[in-house]
Amino acid sequence: MINYVIAHTHWDREWYFTDKKSIVYSLYDFDEIIDFLEKNEEFKSFLLDGQTSIINDYIAYRPENINRIKKLIKEERLIIGPWFSQTDTLVICGESIIRNLLYGICDSLKYGNYQKIGYLPDSFGMSCDMPTIYSNFNLKYAVFRRGISDNLIKEREFVWKSKSGKEIKTFNIFHYGLMAYPPNDVNDNYYDELINKLKKFNNQSPYIIFNGEDQKPIRKNLTSIIKNSKYNLQIYSLENALDNLFENIESLEEYEGEFTNGQFSRVHKSIFSTRADLKIKNNKLENYLVNILEPISSIAMKLGINYEKYFIEKIWRLLLKNSAHDSIGMCNSDKTNSVIEQRYDNAEDMLKNLLEITLRRIGDRIFAKDFSFQVYNTLPYKRESIIEGSIYSPYENFEIIYNGKKIDYEKISVKKLNSILLKSVKEIGVNNEKNSNLKKYKNLYKTKIRFKDEICSMGYKTYNIVETSKIKKEYYKEKLKHKIDVKDDGTITISSNGNFKSIYFENSADEGDSYDYSTFDKDRTITKAIVLNKKIIERKYFTELKLTLLQKIPYNLKKRAKEDFDISQKIYINLKLFEDGSISINTKIKNKAIEHRYRLVVETKLNENTNFSNSQFGTIIRNNTMEEQKIWEKENRQEKPRTIEPMISFCGIGKEEKLAVVTDGVREYQILDNSKIALTLFRSVSYIGKPNLNDRPGRESGIYKKQKGHKLKNKLIEQNYYIFETKENFDAIHKFAKEKLTPMFVYQSGEILDNTNNFVISKEEKNLPKDFSLLEVDSKAVISALKKSEESNSLILRLYNPNINEKEKFSLKYKGNISFLKADEKTEIEENEINPSDIITIKLD
Repeated sequence: MINYVIAHTHWDREWYFTDKKSIVYSLYDFDEIIDFLEKNEEFKSFLLDGQTSIINDYIAYRPENINRIKKLIKEERLIIGPWFSQTDTLVICGESIIRNLLYGICDSLKYGNYQKIGYLPDSFGMSCDMPTIYSNFNLKYAVFRRGISDNLIKEREFVWKSKSGKEIKTFNIFHYGLMAYPPNDVNDNYYDELINKLKKFNNQSPYIIFNGEDQKPIRKNLTSIIKNSKYNLQIYSLENALDNLFENIESLEEYEGEFTNGQFSRVHKSIFSTRADLKIKNNKLENYLVNILEPISSIAMKLGINYEKYFIEKIWRLLLKNSAHDSIGMCNSDKTNSVIEQRYDNAEDMLKNLLEITLRRIGDRIFAKDFSFQVYNTLPYKRESIIEGSIYSPYENFEIIYNGKKIDYEKISVKKLNSILLKSVKEIGVNNEKNSNLKKYKNLYKTKIRFKDEICSMGYKTYNIVETSKIKKEYYKEKLKHKIDVKDDGTITISSNGNFKSIYFENSADEGDSYDYSTFDKDRTITKAIVLNKKIIERKYFTELKLTLLQKIPYNLKKRAKEDFDISQKIYINLKLFEDGSISINTKIKNKAIEHRYRLVVETKLNENTNFSNSQFGTIIRNNTMEEQKIWEKENRQEKPRTIEPMISFCGIGKEEKLAVVTDGVREYQILDNSKIALTLFRSVSYIGKPNLNDRPGRESGIYKKQKGHKLKNKLIEQNYYIFETKENFDAIHKFAKEKLTPMFVYQSGEILDNTNNFVISKEEKNLPKDFSLLEVDSKAVISALKKSEESNSLILRLYNPNINEKEKFSLKYKGNISFLKADEKTEIEENEINPSDIITIKLD
């Protein structure tokens, strides 16, 4: 029987070194790979890590080699794809993973071909939704290393299923560096040792052995090293090896769920909160891009405005470089993390400016009165919600009018800005507008407003303003009796009939590193605080609490061990209690200490032994405790099993009655005492990697090196949380989360913007309607994306069913033909209902 050797390199694009160093070394190593493969046909194939980003980097500096690469790929000697980058799968949103495959496969096809394998050899665990995603790209196999354990499944070749019913044959790698360092004088004793490891690991024959590891060159004498082995070893492509392996296995076990256990390899199950400042940037940008920019660009496209497909793709590719497992893990050097942060800043700058000009062009083409403005709703159903925004007006006091009716609103603030008016008047005509009314106005005010209204689905409404003598103010009064209370120890309580009990802040030691939180033997957990400032205000639509707390905490582990609480740490909270009982919480902490962790704890009246969170396209139920925690040291596991869990945007407790917490911030939580939801705000550590942790014995992960950036010293960490209770199914929570992360918003265009502050743009024909709705969906399914097709001028609408057991039908109002596709945007399907935790992609012609 033939056994297979997979010659490869796992090429981290960045890590404790920068992407520039990686690129420079790739020029040498990839040159060598190409030269060697061309001259040595007996070396059958080489796997270039399954990600095209590193090939794109190489070709940017070696354009003369592109045809050589294409030839090797066509001959199946150089194996690439299907990914753009080696993505994380646990705290990266579903659309990010889909775009990673879309762009990776697109790149691969330009080079020639790609392996039909979901190949993620080093990502820190696997999401339960990966079989659904892989099925949508017609991949044959899933291959990964980290996250498996015997209590999940004992076999290493199996069928992995999602709750959607989608499945994929899966191969679990013992180690992609199993044969990383074969001696030149190798003998069968060496191979006996390798094969015995695979047998003990429960890999089946024929055996697959990986030669290569992180940033390793091609092993030129590999063919001679394996030539005389009694195991009949041959260099194969991974896809062909798996074809033969699965043909040789009579029956396969099935497994449904995620892989986040560290029995055989570390999964770093608290890396989700490393460098919280950067994680928060990623999460907000993902939401902004998917929930706001792409839908607005789609609305604009339908109205005759160009969809900037390649500009948006550039934004995506910046984010996708940062979604690679080490990059989003932020378990990197400070220099590398600064590069990652710059990508986020560049993406944000591109995103906001593209959104600005798109909204401006729509507004300029709407036939409406001077200083009119639009409110946008980028969800596919009508919504009534509180709307806040700022508008320019030539009047200090004005009424807001919609279809002849006055809209009741609050004036939050007003500022006189006549200098802007003078700038715009000076540039009349520069925008190629023949007529202008700006000269008739004497003053200009910028007013922040708040009102409540219903907005049409996936579209906008236009409001006018008219002058009035009536003075508008923000409605508020301080109440002596209210539902919100703050105890002397800083605990926030709200009297209600629901399951919410209280909120408090927890500070504890963290002796870990950038990979893992680790408990400290002499910890002193702090939950009490001093109330510095407290103000409760009853406003028109909500009750607001403005609160400043102070906690006395130790500066570092040494101080904590001595109970020397020498740091005064302030926490700023803005809490709003809404009419429907939901709660929003904004937290700000400027970190003053190191080697510690902060968490926001939501205490409930519930008591359950399980919890839930959202995955990319569904809901996952997890146990609050793990039996493996009792035996992990005895079994010599790689790390302590953890109930610290990932989420995409929410987590919660409850079965019939549920309480969930949504966040735009750090995607990490833990359930305490079966009744409390502890949400990590941030961790402060000193080292990239640190050996011999209490919760992770042995060698350091990464490298043993101090870095200032991981301490988050004097960093302002700000995030938002939203608490929601329901007796309905999980779709209600997904809908609530989507709405909180997709706020309706105000935009005002017009001549007042035409000055050097904003760029002057030529005015177009005013031919757009005052109100517009692109489409409407009636379903419990949740929108995942609305974007332009990669393949045509059509739009792509993607929905997912967030429930666990129920199929979901949907009806779609849209003026045009529709057809159903897989997420690859090529494969046609006939489904018109959505399985639980499944997605459907709809082409809108």
